[in-house]
Amino acid sequence: MIYFLRHGSTDWNENLNNEGKKDPKCQGRCDLHLNDKGKKQSLEAKEELNGIKFDRIICSPLIRAKETLSIAYEGTAPIIYDNRIIERDFGEFEGLTRSEFNFNSFWNIYGNQKFDKAESIIEVQTRVFNLLDELSFNPSENILIVAHGGVGLVLMSYFEGIPEDGNYLNFELGTGKLKEFNFEKILKIKEVI
Repeated sequence: MIYFLRHGSTDWNENLNNEGKKDPKCQGRCDLHLNDKGKKQSLEAKEELNGIKFDRIICSPLIRAKETLSIAYEGTAPIIYDNRIIERDFGEFEGLTRSEFNFNSFWNIYGNQKFDKAESIIEVQTRVFNLLDELSFNPSENILIVAHGGVGLVLMSYFEGIPEDGNYLNFELGTGKLKEFNFEKILKIKEVI
């Protein structure tokens, strides 16, 4: 079983525009700390994780993921920091708010966009799927993955398929939220095909 935990909130996740409406900034590889809300979310995740025995933990090397893990998990499972689940490189869009560029198109796999510096969805998918393919060889292991919103979008497409309209944002999971996935379901589908 895979348990995916998106890191808790940072100040950039909670950014407000001039009208006081939430307009998150793209933090990609920017290494930000959790804010008070993110710490509280991590404590809430701790309650959900309580009693689950993990065989191993795989965590993004960015601070917000590490801090989430340190608050949410107190067990003894080995922790691996893996660059394959680091957040998408937003390149030229790093630090911009979602409203300052076409964020929806940025997350649409059928957009065929070319970026100056930003990582494509296919590049993110390749590295995340590589990790998940490795983990699928031991489908009975309980593994906690602590990572980012963009990684979560791609991870969910591994288990649930690419959204019909190509918009990965259909899978967006809130900060500090936990979701479970089961390799057994995928392995059964692969046997049928």
